[in-house]
This record gives sequence, C-alpha cells and structure tokens, in this order.
Amino acid sequence: MNIVIAGAGVVGTAVAEQLSHEGHQVVVIDNDRRVLRRVEDRLDVLCVHGNASSPSILEKAGLAQAHMLIAVSPIDEVNIVVGMLAKRAGVETRLVRLRNIEYSREPVLSFLKESGIEHIINPDPTIVNALVRMLEIPGTNDIATLAGGEILMIGVEIPENSPTAGRSLAEIRDLGALDTFIILNITRGDDVFVPSGEDQLQVGDHARLLVARDMIPFMVPMIHREPKQTRTVIISGANRLGLELAEALVDKVQRLVIIEPDGELAEEAANFVEKAMVLTGDPTDLEVLEEASIDLADLFCAVMEDDQKNFLSALLAKKHGAAKSAVLVRQHDYISVLDSLGSDIVINPRLVTVGEIMAYVRKGHIHSVTQMAKTKAEVLEMVAPADSPIIKEPLRKIKFPKNAIVGAIVRDGLMQLPVGDTQIQPGETCIVYTLPEGISKIEKLFTSRK
Repeated sequence: MNIVIAGAGVVGTAVAEQLSHEGHQVVVIDNDRRVLRRVEDRLDVLCVHGNASSPSILEKAGLAQAHMLIAVSPIDEVNIVVGMLAKRAGVETRLVRLRNIEYSREPVLSFLKESGIEHIINPDPTIVNALVRMLEIPGTNDIATLAGGEILMIGVEIPENSPTAGRSLAEIRDLGALDTFIILNITRGDDVFVPSGEDQLQVGDHARLLVARDMIPFMVPMIHREPKQTRTVIISGANRLGLELAEALVDKVQRLVIIEPDGELAEEAANFVEKAMVLTGDPTDLEVLEEASIDLADLFCAVMEDDQKNFLSALLAKKHGAAKSAVLVRQHDYISVLDSLGSDIVINPRLVTVGEIMAYVRKGHIHSVTQMAKTKAEVLEMVAPADSPIIKEPLRKIKFPKNAIVGAIVRDGLMQLPVGDTQIQPGETCIVYTLPEGISKIEKLFTSRK
C-alpha cells in the first residue's frame, strides 16, 4: 500500500516506522529538514521537505498514487487542507488528526466530512474517558474499552493483600475467579509473558486483564481487598486536555483543583469549570502544591505540554503525599523512566493515536487496535468473517503464533472466555492479544479466503 504521512513529529514518525516495517511504501512530508534527516537515518521511507498543505509538495510526494493519507502535522488547519486536497486527488482513505474539540462538534463536523475529512483522529477524548473509568474502577492503572464497551482491558498491580497473590492461575481458576476475567499478560520487572496455568501471580506484578463490563464488581475484590476511592483530584495544566478532564471529573469527585502557570489560562479555566478551585502557579513549586493540599490528594494528574514538567511535578506530588499520580508523556523514551520512578498511570497520546490509525491500516475485519507501551504488543478487536481460517476448526486445532491468544469472544451480546474446544462462528467479535511478530499471521487467520 502507498501511504503519504503529513507530519514527522512523534506520531508521524511512529506510524511511519510501523508501516514501513510491515512492508508498506511510505512517504513522509515535513517542513523541518533536521527532523526529516533523523527519519531518513532510521527508517526505510521517502522524505519530502516542504509545507504539506502545498499542492506542489503533495504532488512531489506522489499523493495521486497514494492509497491512504495520514495528516498528523502539529497544526489542525494544515491537516484539514491536506485532507481536502487528498480527496480531490482521489485518495481512497484519509485520516486527519484534529485536536481542537470544536472540530468534532456539529455543524463543523458535517462540513469537514463533506469537504473530504473522512476519518478524524483525536486522542484526547479517549484519554479522558480512560482516566474517568480508572477512577470508577478502583485499583486500575490502565484501561481500554473494547466491543462497544462490553469488554474492558484493564491493568492492575498485584498488592500485598490481594487474594490472588501467591496463587497460580490454576488455583485462581479453581476459586472461580478466572470465570470472571482472563489474564492476557504479566509484567514482572523487565520480563513480559503470557502466563500458563502453573504461573503464579506475585506481589508487584502488573497484570493486564480482560473482563466483561458486568463482571467488574466481582473482579475488583479478587485483586484488591480494600480498593481506595478517589475523592480529591489535582490537575496540573489548564490546556485543552486538562480542561476536558476537569469537565469530566468535576461532578464525580468531592474536590477538584487545577494548577496553571499562565494567568490568562488559569482565569479561563476558572470560568470554564466553575466548581473547581483554580490556582495560578508552577506545579513544580512545592508551595503551590501545598496550597492545593497535595497531602490530601487521591490522584495528581500532570497533563501540561512539557513532558519534563509533568514528571517532575508528579514526582514532587507523590513525595509530598499524593496517593497516586497520572503523567502525560509524549516522548516514548520517557515511559520506562516513569515506570522505574514509580508513576502509577502513564498516559501516552502517541500510543492512542497510532492505535487508532493502525485500525484503518490492518488487513481483515479489525475494529480497534490497542497498543502496549513496553512490549509493542497489540490487542486487536476483530470480527471473524465467513470463509476465514479462524472459523474452520476448534481453537485447539488452529496453529496460533507464539505469544498470541484469543482472550475473549462476544457471542449473542455476551463476553465468553474461550477454551480449546471453542469454535468461533462467522460474525463473532474476538479479542486477540499478540506480540508484533504474530500480527501478520493473526490477520491471515481472520481474512476471508474468497
């Protein structure tokens, strides 16, 4: 597939890397020569220097021969123009990142779609929804919604008092708990593995689970005997994401505080979220945190535009009493650092955006792609088409790639945990976990032979 990517930022480079590794012909456009040189040194892609909204630059990039256009430049308006020009050039699939929430509301949304903006990508609502769900499900530090909300993939850390700590999966199954959820993988130190029945859950393990939405009340006590409720939240950053998060949380918690260094933005935040307490100041200043009563905070959310300020303020907040921290980080290299420093929740817009884009690129009947930070593993939400290999035999007879499993299926509107004798039926939704090397084989299993 020929793919043109407008924008060689963090997301554009990540998408280009993944697509080129999968054998697609990729052209990247950016107006920063230094950025393009770094891309050229790392990836087997064609780079074009210039403004992506220029028709001559798009012609040079071969837009007329492209099957897909991905516009992820840092400027929404540039992405809109690129999307419109791509429609005029006859590009079949057009993905445009628009971070201004106003562009996703009517009547502007309808106008954009009529003008050629076929698929709008914005990670902010997904991030906000995930954080809200994590507050609603105590003890979770990662969450993704699948199968229209009927299935959740959640991340939990096994605490000392967990009923599952020290037990093997076979023992947990005997207790009836694994009828409630399935463990996709376990992260233990630097090791990540798909567990077998003999593997034990240990204190400090980070486990990713698949659980039906209705089973959440039964699952939580199996992991945390006494999960703590979130009543006080402090948000550092009154940017677009910070305000959306504040708006979503203000009626769900008892006390909400926003910290913003810029006086004008702080004033706008006070008018936008009237029930919140807004402080003007630097979140890396201990006096400002103390004024916000950091020692009473159940959750400190650092969502400023500056990655370094985010994790510095979160470290300071944790040191001085915040129970948990959530840190927005755009640079992928910082994720492992934050994990080692004890951040509870790491928010990475790049992973969310790349996951949304890859759902359109993947072969087969794929509804969503959720990427994982450390392992680059993916959770694919796939529909089994008629005449595909996946429906021909029971699962135990199908040769799956190593470290790939069908974690759940949706049958008659209900989540079921498959066993070896389970045979998937045409049209059923399957949740598949796989490492990168297994993706192509999984796609073939779920692709119709017709």
